[in-house]
Amino acid sequence: MANKNSQTSHHQGCDRNCNGDLTLDQLPVEVLLQIFDYCLVRDLVRLSQVCSLFYGVTHDELLWLRRSNRSLATNQTSNRFLSRCNPVLGPRTRCQVTQNWESGRYQKNVLFSQRTKLMPWIQLTGEFLWWSGGTQLSGYRRSDPFNPMNRGFHESTPSDFCKFVVKDDYIISGHRDGSIKFWLKEMPFNRNHYQCSIQRAHSKDVETVDEVGDVVISGSADGVLRAWRSPRYQELSNIPLANIRVVSDRIWSLAVDPTGRKLAIGSSGYGDSPLRICDTAGFSHFDSLNHPWRRGAGILDMVWDNPQTLLTCGYDTCIRKWDLRTGKCVSHWTDPTDATIYCIASDYNYTMVTGTQFNCKAVLWDQRKPQYIQLYFMNLRRMSSPIYSVSFDSSHLYGATDQNVVEVKFTGEPNTKKNYREIMKYDNFTSF
Repeated sequence: MANKNSQTSHHQGCDRNCNGDLTLDQLPVEVLLQIFDYCLVRDLVRLSQVCSLFYGVTHDELLWLRRSNRSLATNQTSNRFLSRCNPVLGPRTRCQVTQNWESGRYQKNVLFSQRTKLMPWIQLTGEFLWWSGGTQLSGYRRSDPFNPMNRGFHESTPSDFCKFVVKDDYIISGHRDGSIKFWLKEMPFNRNHYQCSIQRAHSKDVETVDEVGDVVISGSADGVLRAWRSPRYQELSNIPLANIRVVSDRIWSLAVDPTGRKLAIGSSGYGDSPLRICDTAGFSHFDSLNHPWRRGAGILDMVWDNPQTLLTCGYDTCIRKWDLRTGKCVSHWTDPTDATIYCIASDYNYTMVTGTQFNCKAVLWDQRKPQYIQLYFMNLRRMSSPIYSVSFDSSHLYGATDQNVVEVKFTGEPNTKKNYREIMKYDNFTSF
């Protein structure tokens, strides 16, 4: 009888331990949320499979919100980054997708190809993937699955495109013949997208363009910076507002800060400092940022994280983070194969993605950590091209090689897991 009573007592108190304390599943939901907040994402996924109570707690948005704001690639805290995200992810999905970014789980698709080898450029917006290569400029509507025939924008011109920038209602492009062209994003009835151009804006290639207010800024292989009145507000004039020889070599890149007050200019770095900052009110007070540059450490691309922080990359094989309040490089990250970094994209928070010289390689970085996070190879068979341009949102990464545009998708059910974090242990990495 005593044994029977003992068994009955055991069943009645099965949810308590030997000391009579409550078990984990009897704690209030508020307490469980506090406990689970210390768990890793993979542990939360396992906990969600324990019982219906844990499933409900692990799906509470409060549990994921703070964690998602610290996540890599998917935090979506910047409005500038959010404007190009398609789709916008909820807190729990953000954390799961971040795990895919970091562990190398993705679906890789070649969106379109061409036979001729080019030096392309891409830009991502919420609805379009914009691409230029050779004499072509196209805007592909973002869809799942991607349809290369679904082009909302397509134009050609006799001279090759160098780079372009997409603005609210039109696109500005720089060309090999020294011209600058303006294209309307929306096609007028029974017309093409072409609006107007400055035929002899520079004597050499227009390597880079940007816009601030009603002023278009261009930099060229002739080392000259020029400012032009934008056709957005009045008729276009072939007479520049400013005409300044900035360097004795070519200008590779330039970018206006988010406030529109400062302009960063990157050059090839032969004989002059490759990085200068000036104000956009009159384009005066050119300041060279002090740094022990090596000769030829040209800056090929740059992006402003915020009005005080500039990220640059180029021939010196490093990403450099500049604090404009001190005028100094405050952090740097070296490419894992010591390769030229052709392009850089940012989420304007912690995440950076670079496109590099070897093996169609894109690299994921976290500004809070000294080493790279993950590598993504966008090559096909033995194709080995630089990634000339790269862009990403919270769930997609796009890279443009000399013959292909490749999409790496981190949502859904990724069918590939390629974790290359340990690949640098092998000496023959550059021949991968």
